[in-house]
Amino acid sequence: MELRQLEIFRAIAEELHFGRAAERMFLAQASVSQQLQRLESDVGVRLVDRSSRTVRLTPAGKVFLAEAERVLSAADHAVHRAREVAAGWYDALRIATNYPASRLLLLPLLEDLRAQNPGLATMLREMGSPEQLRALRRGDLDLALVYGPVVVPGVTSAHLLDVPVVAIVRPGHPLAGRERLRYDEVLSFPRMTGYQGGGTVIEEALVATAARYGTELPRTPSTTELSGYLLELETSDAIGFCSLPRAEQHRANGVHVLRLAPAEPSLPIHVAWSESADEPLVNSTVAQLVRLAETVRKA
Repeated sequence: MELRQLEIFRAIAEELHFGRAAERMFLAQASVSQQLQRLESDVGVRLVDRSSRTVRLTPAGKVFLAEAERVLSAADHAVHRAREVAAGWYDALRIATNYPASRLLLLPLLEDLRAQNPGLATMLREMGSPEQLRALRRGDLDLALVYGPVVVPGVTSAHLLDVPVVAIVRPGHPLAGRERLRYDEVLSFPRMTGYQGGGTVIEEALVATAARYGTELPRTPSTTELSGYLLELETSDAIGFCSLPRAEQHRANGVHVLRLAPAEPSLPIHVAWSESADEPLVNSTVAQLVRLAETVRKA
């Protein structure tokens, strides 16, 4: 049994069509059929029922697919870890963060870690929350600083702090120069709730808070990539919504920041880690983040 056979079987299981599976794997259809036959011969049971009209997994094939996924995931993880070692990241503390957490927590955390653990290697990434949690489950991260709440099997988390959501508009916008923005006024303009992959939590917080104060905002999650977010904002009368730390970054590009009234939505930042992680450095870093968050909240 070979990993390539497992990959071909997964393609068949997901496509339920030999032609499409062959295209996906860049193989001839006959080759896909041969590899499946060899796999079934090695396993000793039929994994796929196929006819001229349908392709479907047998009960044994469904169970085998779940186990094959674990094998392929482990192989991907092994490759990733080997590349980390080759790049000099072996035994590094691997931390990913979203933007607000990087500004509020990560820099002081790194200073403390390096003071207490001279020579400690750290690998840092800025990633969206869903991507961080997937990497954490794969074992590619030790700690993730994400928007919560975190409800992911095998992952535990601790709430650190909340960051406010604010509005931003271009120079010359009808609202430019204002300090406050009411929720009912939002209805008069197009709105952007963040870039693709990062806007959902902002959208949900905005809509929920507006509803508590009597304004029903239709859900319009953004599909704009981060690289095009400011360009779209600067060339329209849209109102953008983002975390306060991100808005402070955008001030350098001339945007105006408006606080939402009568109360602002907030985004909870959590630290998340694998339940299977029982490493003293991970545990002590989590405790350190909780202490730092308390300091930030009091500031």
